Amino acid sequence: MISQARKRALKEQAQALGLALGVHLLMVGVLVLGSWNWQPFESEMPPVQVTLVDMGPVVEQRRAEETERQAEQQALEQQRRAQAERERQAQEQARRDEERQREAEEQARQEAERRAREEARRQQEVERRQRELEEQRRAEDRARREEQRRAAEEERRREEQERMQELAELRAQREEAQQRREEQERRLAEIAQRREAAEAEQRAREEAERLRLADEQAQADARRATLQEEYIITIRTLVTRNWNRPPTTRAGVACTVRVFQIPGGEIIAAEIVRPCNADEATRRSIIAAVNRVGELPYRGYESVFNREIEFLFRFDG
Repeated sequence: MISQARKRALKEQAQALGLALGVHLLMVGVLVLGSWNWQPFESEMPPVQVTLVDMGPVVEQRRAEETERQAEQQALEQQRRAQAERERQAQEQARRDEERQREAEEQARQEAERRAREEARRQQEVERRQRELEEQRRAEDRARREEQRRAAEEERRREEQERMQELAELRAQREEAQQRREEQERRLAEIAQRREAAEAEQRAREEAERLRLADEQAQADARRATLQEEYIITIRTLVTRNWNRPPTTRAGVACTVRVFQIPGGEIIAAEIVRPCNADEATRRSIIAAVNRVGELPYRGYESVFNREIEFLFRFDG
């Protein structure tokens, strides 16, 4: 914009200078012609009228226009400088804005990093608490399993004590029966000694023989019943030891179990017969316990051996 105005001003100055030169040349030409001696011509030359033009106003006007153009150029220069100053200030403002934006972005980045670090610390704390809770849960599980193991061990010891107590009672019953038998024999001997007459002695002997036979039969029956009971208790104890109680088993279970065996005590089959108040899972676990026993006691129980043995399996909880 400033370059075009300057070109226009230079053009106008050239036009004014050319016009001024043309006027001066015209005046010089008129003066020359006026002073020229035209003697060859005899006729009188008509008078020449010359009009002098005062160029002062034109020159003043041109100067005024030049001054105006200079003022305009100065104004344009001032506008240019003002525009340049505004552009510089705008650039400076843009630079400051850019710096503030970079500072804001840097602060935002630092804040994001701080939040990320804080989130990482929080996540680590959460994971640490989760690990502590998991370790606590495992410790509780171990303690619970240990308590269950101790309870099972205590139950086995109690059952073993009960079995030993039952066996002790059976031995006491056998000893008591033996003592009664000895007492009866002693009485029979006394009776026999007191018999003086042969008939009385014979009757005594017959009575003694009858008593002896009856006592032997009673002792045999008692021994057989006692041995049979001991045999059943031993089988029930072995099955109970090998039994793994299912979670669904409730206290108060009572089931009759029938075991099939061959001489030597080898178990070939087992089944649950009525009565039985256990659920299906408990019944299967009882049969599995019998199969785990594998072989029942045989030596010492030959007299009470039977291919089919029934016993009552109980769980009181």
